[in-house]
This record gives sequence, C-alpha cells and structure tokens, in this order.
Amino acid sequence: MKSFNLIIGLAIMASSCKKTETKSEPLASLNVITAVIGGGNVKLNTNERDSVKAHNWKTFGIVPGKEIWLYKTGNPVVSYYKETPATENGGVYSIFLAGQGSTFEPIFMKENLPAFYKDSIFGVRIVNLSPNSTPVNVTLASAAGTNVFTSVAYKQVTGITTFPLRTVIPAGTVSFQIRNEAGVLLATYTLPTSANSNYPGISIALQRFKNMNIVVKGLMGTTTGPDAFGVFPVVTSY
Repeated sequence: MKSFNLIIGLAIMASSCKKTETKSEPLASLNVITAVIGGGNVKLNTNERDSVKAHNWKTFGIVPGKEIWLYKTGNPVVSYYKETPATENGGVYSIFLAGQGSTFEPIFMKENLPAFYKDSIFGVRIVNLSPNSTPVNVTLASAAGTNVFTSVAYKQVTGITTFPLRTVIPAGTVSFQIRNEAGVLLATYTLPTSANSNYPGISIALQRFKNMNIVVKGLMGTTTGPDAFGVFPVVTSY
C-alpha cells in the first residue's frame, strides 16, 4: 500500500512539473550607443525603465527576428531607428545612433568580437559619429607623431587594434588623442585608473584582456554644451 501511494505521489509531482514547465524565448544581445546631435535619452521598444543616456551606451537582451524601435525618451514621435534587422539566437549586435536635426543616420552591425586576450593587452576601435567632422587621425600621447588610426571618416567604424596594458603603464600609452589631418589636437581620451558613475564599465583593470570603442561625438568647432566636440568610451566585450 505504501509503495502504491508513493507511485501515485510521484505521478502527481511529475504531472505538476509538466504543467508549470515554461519554454524560454531565444535571446540576442543589443548594444545601443547614442550620439545624436540635439538628442537625449533613448528608449528601446516599450521598455518601462531602461533607457540609454545621451552620449553613452546600454546593453539589452532582444528576441531575434523582432522589430527594434529606438526613440527619444518621452517623445516617441522622434524615432531614431525602427526596423527588423536580421538577428539570430546568441548573436551580438550594435546600433550606433548618429545624425542631427531631423536627419538620423543609425549604423546597425553584427559584432564579431575577438575572444578575451590571454596577454596583458586591450583592444580599441574608433567610431566617428561627429556629423560635420573631417576625417580624424588618432595618436597616443606617448607618440604624438605616429598615427594608430588614420583618416577615420564620419560613420566609419574601424577595426580593432590592440595595445599593451601591463601592471606598469608607461606615461601616455593609454591616452588617445584625436587630431585633424593637419595634426591639430582636438580631443583626448585617457583610460581611467578607476571607473566612474557615468561610465561604470570602463577602467584600466576592467579593460585588460578586453575590447572597447572610443566614440567621437559632437560638432567639430563647438567647444561648449552637450554637443561640444569630444569623445566617450563604450564597452565592446561582454
């Protein structure tokens, strides 16, 4: 009798488990980077809380094959991107939001990022999202006469170049200088020793063995305000 009751109990438990079993949807990763002139925070689809800050980035999980709609927070009429691009389960994608006025020029791309590096190095690529800029060169502060990236035009995403990032860091080797083609210094980005609240995923320790973007933003010639010419960092290793 006890054996019979045990069998019945196990059968009920198995039936209950089957009833509550849920099937998870496939997911892909989407990194949204915002640099629209005159823009602001950006919303994805109907997300209630998650938004991307201006001149920043955020990573979202998305369902492959579904529409991606990115619009200005609080004003869905200002639509930066509304398409259904080819996406797949487990894929990693980026959308760079650029443009100004009513002309928006998003860049959608599937990422094919190198694996984590074994040596003490980090990877960098440059993304030029300054709509009125001439092509820019990039040097290290430690070797200002040598271009590490050359003639990066508006909406261009360079390949990844690796740089040493050992425990002892020689002066100027993690400071990237944005220059015009005449060599005039326009902006500098230095990898910080510790992360800050605006870019919490970026520091020397956090970027070792990984990759990052340095995004050129704003209007060339503008020196004040939110659309001043400058740079900001974006994580590209997840």
